[in-house]
Amino acid sequence: MISYAFFTDIHGNFNALEAVLNDIREFGKRYAVSELRLVCLGDSFDGGPDPVAVFEALEKLECPQLRGNHEDYLFECRKNPAAERFLRPLWKFVPWTVSKLGSRLERIENDAREKWTAQDVPLSAVHAAVGNNRRVPDFFVQQSQLSASFKETYEEDTAGGGRIVFNGHSHYLGRHCEPSGKAIWFNCGSVGYPFVEKLPEAPDAPLATWVLAESPDGSRFRMTNRRIPYSSDGLLRRYAESGALDECAPFSYAIAAQSLFNQDVVYPFFQSVKNRNLSPQEMSICLMAELRRQDVFGRINRLLRRAGLKEVQKE
Repeated sequence: MISYAFFTDIHGNFNALEAVLNDIREFGKRYAVSELRLVCLGDSFDGGPDPVAVFEALEKLECPQLRGNHEDYLFECRKNPAAERFLRPLWKFVPWTVSKLGSRLERIENDAREKWTAQDVPLSAVHAAVGNNRRVPDFFVQQSQLSASFKETYEEDTAGGGRIVFNGHSHYLGRHCEPSGKAIWFNCGSVGYPFVEKLPEAPDAPLATWVLAESPDGSRFRMTNRRIPYSSDGLLRRYAESGALDECAPFSYAIAAQSLFNQDVVYPFFQSVKNRNLSPQEMSICLMAELRRQDVFGRINRLLRRAGLKEVQKE
């Protein structure tokens, strides 16, 4: 029996990726899986402190890698680093990541694909939607309904000609059904920062997610949503050592908060200011104010103190 492991949206968070890959390996050993195929659904490198470590880990896996919208941003920035948006304060992670990856970006661009399709079973994968890597399908369940509705396993039957599609992009783990009923979609959440409730047995640990697909006969499938805890101290240490937290501020504070607390900070903020015609500088000021309102700095600083690391500045 061939099993498939789908993971997505690493966003430069090697600590989380390492936890996921360890869990995938342990799963394979525990259940003596004869063949476990891995598929990475994109948005792998920018947004976290370790784009190079993520690149090297994926290169060793030699698994299919999809092209997410954040890969597009990296490719665009490499070709035109002086483009206006890459000079904006809230886009600092993109040129910072481009500088870290260097010539590796060309290999990433050559290897990335828009879609993955299994040869022997009715499974496929895209980053966000078919033909669009920047927006999930309109029929998807509202994000607000997904963050607190985690379900560990699903049983699906494709014997009637249906198919199963895996995607990422939104970071919200969940199952969705096309109106036609012909396809079931599974959003795999995110390795780097999924928006899911914390584990009761590990309430302070950040989580990473991946999805397992198993089938005894090629038509009946069992999906398992995995939530994997890892060390917040280790992630914060990498942010401090890499310089990403300071050099990519203020956006790095919001991203670090999403990784550490598995809560969506960025999307609600951008929704709240999208019609205000703010300048890039005004946008940064508003984001800082929102981070203070949510006590992001206080929460991060408490973790930094516990890890024996320098606290971040609020100004």
